[in-house]
Amino acid sequence: MSTDFEITRESLLEQAKLHATPIDFDDLIERGILQKKGRRYKVLSWDELPEHAKVKIISASSDGTVTFSKATKRAEKLVKQLSR
Repeated sequence: MSTDFEITRESLLEQAKLHATPIDFDDLIERGILQKKGRRYKVLSWDELPEHAKVKIISASSDGTVTFSKATKRAEKLVKQLSR
């Protein structure tokens, strides 16, 4: 099996930035992009969901209800390291 992609410092930095960016749930709910469902959220507009939120989805159900991971200190640390 052949892999035809290259992992670069820039691509790692971009992914680390996405994971380090916190999700503003209140804003996304107010804008009608998410709806709170207990500890989970129903995505009402996938097109408007920011990329940094999409990469944090750790589980999803068929009705569009998702669970997000949190922004992590590790990702923030990696951003700092890769930005040097």
